[in-house]
Amino acid sequence: MITSMISLNCPKKKLRKKAMKVSNKKSVIRIFMHHDFAKVMMIKFNDEAVSKVKKTTDAVLLYNQQSSLIGVNLLNVPVALNGYVQPDESLEIMIKERFESLNLDIDFDSTSKFVCGRIKKMEVHPTLSNLNICIVDIGDKELSIVCSAKNAKEDMLTVVALPNAVLPDGTLISDGIVAGVKSQGMLCSLLEITGGKKPVRGLIELPKGTECGSVLDIAGLGETLC
Repeated sequence: MITSMISLNCPKKKLRKKAMKVSNKKSVIRIFMHHDFAKVMMIKFNDEAVSKVKKTTDAVLLYNQQSSLIGVNLLNVPVALNGYVQPDESLEIMIKERFESLNLDIDFDSTSKFVCGRIKKMEVHPTLSNLNICIVDIGDKELSIVCSAKNAKEDMLTVVALPNAVLPDGTLISDGIVAGVKSQGMLCSLLEITGGKKPVRGLIELPKGTECGSVLDIAGLGETLC
């Protein structure tokens, strides 16, 4: 957030209020509703802690400690949903209209962050023997991902959740440190890509010939794989 500074010796000028642009191309947007909070739609831009709130007639704006907007709770929304929400076109239009009324602008990034990856190399984690460090080829680059799946093996083609991917249960995937080792995403099982509907553990093994880096439709995979 950029704050304009005005000298105390200068006459005050009327500042034109500009719309804050919040793009999920830079910070992932997750949308939730809960049946205990009827007509409230919770929209998160990241996982930072909320330090300040500002309430308007139809929304509650959430800010972090640096006063940057990190989320919005829309009030009195005309839909009744529960859990993580994947917005369709009509819902996107409604959200954009509500944001415009708050003098905010929002973009929706529909690009899938689930791709095919090939485990190029594996080595046991230096301190935890139940974990492996996998070097994964996703076509245009290689990622280092820490994985606990027992069926992981070299040359295996599997589903990679890239940083900023959101699982069906609303879990945000991000770069992290696992027991001192950097992990750049997650290798997925059916349990994860179906939000627990298919409790099948172990990495998904994609058919031979699937191109590394190709974008995957996890909803479709969840229906066709068993």
